[in-house]
Amino acid sequence: MRDVVIGIFGIAVGTALMLYAGDVDIPAIELGKLGLVLIVIGALDLLYGVFRVVTRRSRRTTA
Repeated sequence: MRDVVIGIFGIAVGTALMLYAGDVDIPAIELGKLGLVLIVIGALDLLYGVFRVVTRRSRRTTA
């Protein structure tokens, strides 16, 4: 369940960075690209968390 929450948080922060921090100029980091990376990592973490929840339920019913 923790992975699902972390994934949702990562997607939310990444979306906020893409929408509102795209014009901010930091020398080493482009915040729009960082937002995209956070969205992708958050989505992967969310999918992994859902996978763990589903497989945990199926293991409980078969055991």
